Amino acid sequence: MATKHKIQRVWVDDTRVYALTEDGLQASYPFSMWKRLAKATPELRQNFYLSYAGIHWPDIDEDLSFEGMFADAGLCERTPTEDAVYYETEYVRNAGEDEERSRVAEG
Repeated sequence: MATKHKIQRVWVDDTRVYALTEDGLQASYPFSMWKRLAKATPELRQNFYLSYAGIHWPDIDEDLSFEGMFADAGLCERTPTEDAVYYETEYVRNAGEDEERSRVAEG
């Protein structure tokens, strides 16, 4: 059975999105790799949800998978179920009315 990595924290800065696992692996993508994220304002980039398999930006309808991010960084193997890297709760909103729960995503 392949090793699974649980997401501990997800955050963004002016140019990238980052994810950190509980076992200390960190991966990131530059926003420039995705047209919608590259053109989005900082406020739109900050407004994301975490799901079991990845990150969703509802305002710009963009999704990134955790497994893809970590596999592209050479930190895990891709799996048929796409769950080598996962987040363990339901949806957590990083901005707006659910700000208290968003602190989970920010560590």
